[in-house]
Amino acid sequence: MTRNLTRFLLAALFTVALPIGLASAKDDAKCTIATKGDSPTAKACAKGGRAEAKKIMKEMVNKAKANKEKFTCEQCHKDLDSYELTKNGEEDFKKLEAAIAKK
Repeated sequence: MTRNLTRFLLAALFTVALPIGLASAKDDAKCTIATKGDSPTAKACAKGGRAEAKKIMKEMVNKAKANKEKFTCEQCHKDLDSYELTKNGEEDFKKLEAAIAKK
């Protein structure tokens, strides 16, 4: 009897927890910052959400490093969970775009 009750409780837990986890993961995948414009990041957000934007941003930072410029994620973002911008985030993004345009 106890074994059946344990199985039932575990099944109930997964039935409730799984949809909640999937819903929050889906919400986390939405872009909230680069939602407009022609920048590579905005295009990536429209195409594949935060995961795609993160990939593009890393590529941009690596290109800037190849051009002897130094940029980090934390330079523009207060934290890497919400990706909220720092006070100078938008201006630093413009500098990053200029840095990757150099040849």
